[in-house]
Amino acid sequence: MTVSDSTRQKLYRLGLSSRQAEVYLLLSTHQEMRIQEIVTVSHIPRSSLYEVLRSLIALGIVEEVVHDTFKYFKALSISSLRHSLQEAVAKLDQQLTTINELERELTRLVAPPSVPTAIRYHKGKAGARQIYWNTLKANETVYVYSEWGRQKYVGHTFYENFADANRKRHTTEKVLINLSSEILQAIKQHTIPKEYGTRTRVEDIRVLDSKTARIVGDTMIYNNIYAQVYLRNANIHGFEIESEEFVSTQRSIFETLWRVAKPVADFL
Repeated sequence: MTVSDSTRQKLYRLGLSSRQAEVYLLLSTHQEMRIQEIVTVSHIPRSSLYEVLRSLIALGIVEEVVHDTFKYFKALSISSLRHSLQEAVAKLDQQLTTINELERELTRLVAPPSVPTAIRYHKGKAGARQIYWNTLKANETVYVYSEWGRQKYVGHTFYENFADANRKRHTTEKVLINLSSEILQAIKQHTIPKEYGTRTRVEDIRVLDSKTARIVGDTMIYNNIYAQVYLRNANIHGFEIESEEFVSTQRSIFETLWRVAKPVADFL
């Protein structure tokens, strides 16, 4: 019986080599064959044929039969491969499940990637307002270096809305200032009265000698943000730096200066 190329190709797709397919098809067209008979018909060297037969027996599609003192080889149904394939599929499914479990477990062990440094520039009064408004996202106390008097630059109405939003969010801050009579007057006028809507309490303001650190404009440190606003009517501008490492350093510097600064209450 002539075997079509299509049949051979299907055996190849099941993983059989050309020699394995040739021997299996040869045995399929005969009931039983001895080793020498297979060598004669297939022209496969005896030494190589033994290895081919062992592999086909391992696949479960050929068996060895002994009659008296002679060994014969016999083809079995190709459906025998189905059992092996089903076992392989079950093993692969188990491996996929294990991979999914490992992926979840290992993800918890890997530190989240650090956020790359981002710098955002803001110009004009609108830009300054945006920088201040962004501080409402603070998850904890906002650290501030302040030249004071931001209200006159960003507008009274805006600042009232900003102060009201701070009250609702219970935002707190620590403020370092350089001492001046104007700043002291503003603190007495706007911070001490309870009805004034600032987020800054007198006890959260400390005075830093300008020789130690000169404060210009407003600098705010919160979350992973370092923000700075230069308050000049002719040229209001500012920027935000988003960097965990940079902000961590700036926060530690602020805390050091805070410890050496004096409470503003001492000067009121």
